[in-house]
Amino acid sequence: MAEPDSYEGGELVVEDMGGESAIKLGAGNAVIYPTGALHRVNPVTSGERLAVVGWIRSLVRRADQREILFDLDITSRALFEKDGKTALYDRLAKTRSNLLRMWAED
Repeated sequence: MAEPDSYEGGELVVEDMGGESAIKLGAGNAVIYPTGALHRVNPVTSGERLAVVGWIRSLVRRADQREILFDLDITSRALFEKDGKTALYDRLAKTRSNLLRMWAED
């Protein structure tokens, strides 16, 4: 991996509903975006850009279901940080786990 100040250009450009985002992170950092997102890497004009490319497969295929699970996770974590382990926290954690079991694919 290469530090961003060791080369010129080479930004990862990802397009979404809001337009284009140019990304140039430090060594050891990762960018995760949907497989279907339009993207490109700008030409490197000096230096050397080294990168690792990989893929992640979610066990929950549908984006709307993943968003619900994410929101439940964020909410339950915030509740736990505020009040600790409570009956309400346990109910949220149970609901998230049950939904994950229902929606996960093998």
